[in-house]
Amino acid sequence: MVAVLLISGIPITSARTASAQSGASTARLEVTEVTPSVVSGGAGEVAISGRITNTTSDPINGIEARVQRGYPPQAVTAAQEALRGEAATVNETEFRPLLETLAPGQQAPFELRVPLTGPDSLEITEPGAFPLLVNVNGQPEGGARARIGEAHFLLPVLAPPGAPPAKPPRPTPISMLLPIVDYPRMQQEGTPGQRAVLADDALAASLTPGGRLYDLVQSVVDGAGSGSPLGSGLCFAVDPDLLATVQAMSRGYQVRQADGGVRDGTGAASAQLWLNKLREATEGRCVLALPYADSDVVALEHAGLPDLVKGSLDGAGVVQQVLGVQPRRSVLWPIEGAADDATTRRLGEFGIDTMLVEPSAMSEDGPARLNGDGPVAVPVDPLLSEALDPRYGTPLETTSMSPDGNGGAAVQNTLGALAFRATAGAREGATSVLAPPRRWNLGGDELRSLLDGMRSLTEAGYVRPTGLPEAAALTAPGAPPLPEARLAYPPANAAEEIPQPVLDRLAEQNYKVGDLYRSSQRDPAADLDPAALTTPLRNGLLRGASSAWRDNPGAARHWVRVATDTLNGVLARVRLDEFAGKITLTASNAPIPMTVTNDLPVTVSVRLRIPATAGLETRDLGVIRVPAQGRRHFRLETEVHRAGQFTVDVGVTTESGTELGPAKRIQLQSYTYDPFTVGLTAIASALLVVLSARRILRRLRARRERLAAAAGNAGEQSSTGSDESGARPESVPSGSTTEGDRGPS
Repeated sequence: MVAVLLISGIPITSARTASAQSGASTARLEVTEVTPSVVSGGAGEVAISGRITNTTSDPINGIEARVQRGYPPQAVTAAQEALRGEAATVNETEFRPLLETLAPGQQAPFELRVPLTGPDSLEITEPGAFPLLVNVNGQPEGGARARIGEAHFLLPVLAPPGAPPAKPPRPTPISMLLPIVDYPRMQQEGTPGQRAVLADDALAASLTPGGRLYDLVQSVVDGAGSGSPLGSGLCFAVDPDLLATVQAMSRGYQVRQADGGVRDGTGAASAQLWLNKLREATEGRCVLALPYADSDVVALEHAGLPDLVKGSLDGAGVVQQVLGVQPRRSVLWPIEGAADDATTRRLGEFGIDTMLVEPSAMSEDGPARLNGDGPVAVPVDPLLSEALDPRYGTPLETTSMSPDGNGGAAVQNTLGALAFRATAGAREGATSVLAPPRRWNLGGDELRSLLDGMRSLTEAGYVRPTGLPEAAALTAPGAPPLPEARLAYPPANAAEEIPQPVLDRLAEQNYKVGDLYRSSQRDPAADLDPAALTTPLRNGLLRGASSAWRDNPGAARHWVRVATDTLNGVLARVRLDEFAGKITLTASNAPIPMTVTNDLPVTVSVRLRIPATAGLETRDLGVIRVPAQGRRHFRLETEVHRAGQFTVDVGVTTESGTELGPAKRIQLQSYTYDPFTVGLTAIASALLVVLSARRILRRLRARRERLAAAAGNAGEQSSTGSDESGARPESVPSGSTTEGDRGPS
């Protein structure tokens, strides 16, 4: 593709300055337009328009440029070298002045006009895809004159000036994908009475005339509208998440602010205009639904999330609903055109029968059957992919906008690669599938130029726009049998997947979404399918696995966190109502009044989660069905085993234990005992009375025994006479009796 500022390692026959040889560059050169983009015998010169920018802190003086030409490639490897700016040059024109001076940071337009034949020309005398080099020299202030910038591109020549075009034996079938993809933007999908919330408002500018997405669609309407010969060869690859986001914008939306607040979005009118344009462009055309949010289905399969793999394919319904077209549900264009056998088998189970893959990721060069009876692999054309995308084969291939400038050179490289495919690089019976970068960044004029050039190649008999190859046609009766192939998932692709810890977190949240769905039922009053509630939550998780975040785990974590916050907000709408103050239990089995509120538009089955509390038992209420937009009042039966204060944290969960609203802390005060405790107390009291009575009786008996013993001693003294003093013994009280006092009657 365009190789601006890629100077080192380029073998050029002419002498090169020290600056160029060392790889130094002081200016950025962009080619915006080449006229004619396809030379077909009539034009005598080629005009090259572009921009030059001084990227240094010093002025550059005496800027001049010349164009150098290489041989047209005759083999695929030579064509790839030409696309990378590695082709040797064999012809060079004289330097032509461009600018007297260019201040630091200044940008200026330029135009070069170079004859194709004759004196001081490119000397093109035969057809071919010619590599051209725009070589710009200048003198930085205080330095030596040197090459300050360069640009490379292909110039397809069907016939030199004055000669009739030479048609190839047969046109090459071509089919081009048109990716309608952006970055995830929607943090929260709109619900009845609540507008969608976007992370930023950058999409509004892209949808406005002059913006990337608007110009992409408008250019197709202008350059390949109804009745265009290119129409049958175009296939829109649409991200359902982008459609859902734009549709939400058209209804009015909000934008998240840095402080966490929101403001009204500004792109509602632009969103509606763009949707109308896209409906016009896709009417009657091939449309593919990418996985939702262009999610990484291979990474999801590796993480053991087949339900999310399947859910990512549900976006075809969004495409049909928004655009009013029937998308081809059985065709998948995986990220970077690569997958492994396990993911392919899973996709086959979910109805995918055609996969568009890179030839480097499979064992066959042409269409082949995967895994014996699995999907059919249709290879995209890697030469055309490289022509379309300067970032092809790099980690930025999927994540970044491409091309980042130099769109005019990208157009020329693509047209040159198509001309090569139709001639020296023709492949018998093969359809060349053009796969642009996921986030295609061609300007409107550049895309119109590409479509105009493709139309010229079509009218000249070089290419023939045709439908995207699919399994149904490739395996129809009478078609040649397909070879079997296996996929080889490149290690570089595996290294760029969404990291496992992020996917583990995503899996946790996905379980909660599924649990909420299983715990919900349609409510007759609200009449809403539970899937309408949980699908947006699942889609939010898929945004965390978007192709946009490959090799960017921080962004992936952020979007999983955004989805988690949204999910928690939904779960919290089923909650236990707050109870102010302290609950006093006046009996040992007094019930506790409680209320569960459900603000969701579906009936939800819940359970109460009450941890064990010493001295307090509660009866399990089982599953409680709480109606949509309603509440359930009930009394929690208790048994209190002691008096005092109790603190109980009561939570509300789904049947399987997923926490809904936050747990509520309830303070209880009990002044009573349960019957069992009262019974024990009564028994203990009775035993205490019995034991006390027994002790009293024993003491009385002991006293009587002592008195009786004392009385016996006194009787013996009476019978023998008084003691010397004649006194009564003090140890025997008066009136006491003993066994010795009793005689025979």
